[in-house]
Amino acid sequence: MNVTHSVKNPTRLKNIIVFSVACLIWLFIIIHYWRDYSSRDRTDFLLFNSNSLIFLFYFVLLILTVVRALRKPTELSINEDTILVNGHVLTAQDIKVIMKMGYFNPVIGIKPKGKRIVPLRWCFSFAVNEDQGIMDVKEWAAANNIKMVNKDFMSWL
Repeated sequence: MNVTHSVKNPTRLKNIIVFSVACLIWLFIIIHYWRDYSSRDRTDFLLFNSNSLIFLFYFVLLILTVVRALRKPTELSINEDTILVNGHVLTAQDIKVIMKMGYFNPVIGIKPKGKRIVPLRWCFSFAVNEDQGIMDVKEWAAANNIKMVNKDFMSWL
């Protein structure tokens, strides 16, 4: 069984929305402190700087999430006992469970043994023919005695 599918990074729309709202809130706080900056003392200046750092943290996370979501699709190759995504190979013996999250635009997460969350490189969604891709992954999982479950999972940003 040698099958190849086009896969992309998940869009993470929830993360984009949350980081955008957090950036707007912290930006509002920074603007509020900046308005009467001349009448502030040293402790308020430190508070302004810490708020700026928090804003920058959320802004960087937002940019990273958007850039990751907009990357070009890559390939998923399913072989007899290995699976290859983005140049990373994982054998069937190293996989603990394969999880599917979502209904309309499902995200597949492959959780290796010894990991608590799904690594970023093993989290993807199908760019085209998602029904056929999911069926191929299910067949591969069944042939290699790997559990495939419909479950929400956590991964890094």
